[in-house]
Amino acid sequence: MDEKKLIEKKIFNDTSRYNDIMERPYQQSKRHLPMNQLDRAFQFAPFGALEGFNGLIQEKTKMYARKKYSNAEQEQQIMRQLKYLQTHPLQVDVSYFNEDSGYYDHVKGLYKSIDLKKGRVTFEETSTVIVNIREIKLLNKK
Repeated sequence: MDEKKLIEKKIFNDTSRYNDIMERPYQQSKRHLPMNQLDRAFQFAPFGALEGFNGLIQEKTKMYARKKYSNAEQEQQIMRQLKYLQTHPLQVDVSYFNEDSGYYDHVKGLYKSIDLKKGRVTFEETSTVIVNIREIKLLNKK
């Protein structure tokens, strides 16, 4: 089991903190009448709007399973390269995670612009999120 699964299991499956109250009998409130089932159902009605999104969420989850996340050092390297490209227009080959296909794509061309507020960079006609960039390679000039 990977580290993330172990952490989730510990956080969400560990009920040891509640052992002192687990065996206590239920006590009916003396101040409030019990809520009828219809009112209880209405309480959760706003979540019904999310009903149809299960399939979409599962599809996106499968797509992102192929994504390799960068560490801090790799992200800093990419930011240094992007800053360099702002002042030195060079041909590059950029490997980036395409959120639409769920696979890694390449774009070859010149750096065009960067929007740090939105965290996006544009090469030729392709715009991508900076954190989705896996690698930037300089191409030989011909």
